[in-house]
Amino acid sequence: MKRFLKIGWLLSLVLLTTCIDKFPFTSDLPPRILNIEGYLTTSPKAHQIRLSRADIFGPEFNGLNRPEQLATVMIKDDLGNVESLNEVSPGIYLTNDNFAAQVGRSYNLEVILFDGKRFISRPELAAPVPEIDSVTFQSVRTPSLDRMNDEIGVQVIAHFQDPADEQNFYFWNILPSDYQLIGEPELNLNGPNHPTCPKCPNPLDCCKVCYVKEVPRPLNIFVAEDDEFNGIYQRRVIAYLRDNGIRFKGIFRLDMQHMSISQDAYRHLRLIDQHLRLNGSVFDLPPANIRGNMLNVEDQEDQVLGYFFVADERPIRIYIDESKLEYVLRPRTLIPTTCLAFRGSGMTTNPPADWNPQ
Repeated sequence: MKRFLKIGWLLSLVLLTTCIDKFPFTSDLPPRILNIEGYLTTSPKAHQIRLSRADIFGPEFNGLNRPEQLATVMIKDDLGNVESLNEVSPGIYLTNDNFAAQVGRSYNLEVILFDGKRFISRPELAAPVPEIDSVTFQSVRTPSLDRMNDEIGVQVIAHFQDPADEQNFYFWNILPSDYQLIGEPELNLNGPNHPTCPKCPNPLDCCKVCYVKEVPRPLNIFVAEDDEFNGIYQRRVIAYLRDNGIRFKGIFRLDMQHMSISQDAYRHLRLIDQHLRLNGSVFDLPPANIRGNMLNVEDQEDQVLGYFFVADERPIRIYIDESKLEYVLRPRTLIPTTCLAFRGSGMTTNPPADWNPQ
């Protein structure tokens, strides 16, 4: 027994005194990719350009997103006019309040980072977009194997004449929109620890109707080219809003942009939409960073994400009333308390100043 203990002690001593060579390992993290987001339209307003750097880009962002600050950002037209943007918050740059593109003019974006790197977009032409005659909506049910779980949603439809003998590319963009969040304060109950009547009815005086601003999710990109309908009057679906149980319990006011875009911008947005619609099957396209039209002047191999495009714009606003929908999600989501308590900050009982569902 003593012999084994002596051998074990000697082995321990050898292990403690043996030299261990370090493995030459280094971890080189890829540099954060510059992402440039923003576009210019013919509507006079403060147009926004957002600069950031992120670890990973894809259908669902996964990584740390850091704003790119202290950059010089300019929009130039084909006549030599320059609009300088101001950084109003980290990574957010705005034009003046009344800046707008002009139909027939070409524009590009120039960005000079704080470290001196210079990026320029390819020129983008502001092509005219046809007027929309009307916008309608209809509720739709998407069948599933379980009929009780069919997807319910609302399609938004634009009616317009596509111009003949010219190639047109369209983009319909959903903006932050307002809707009524309906609570059920009359269904409020006492708490389980109430001293006299636990869980007894205790209706509240406030508040049944609140107003929420959101960009509806999930978000799909609706674009079109007129190769197959050139010169034909259109009745085209331009948006889809999924019923989540609360979105259409009252009135939903949808704000959108009806825009013309270039062929290159159309291809870029269509590719992004394909990645957004990935469902995880073996037939999906492999995820990848999608390069835009921004180039590093001194290094053509430098990867830059984002696409700066220019568009003629027509605003769209439509009120979707729950009473006019054939299908709604059942059961509806109950909010048995004041609507102000449902999502916390950002909720208000006052409608927007321009709320007019009539």
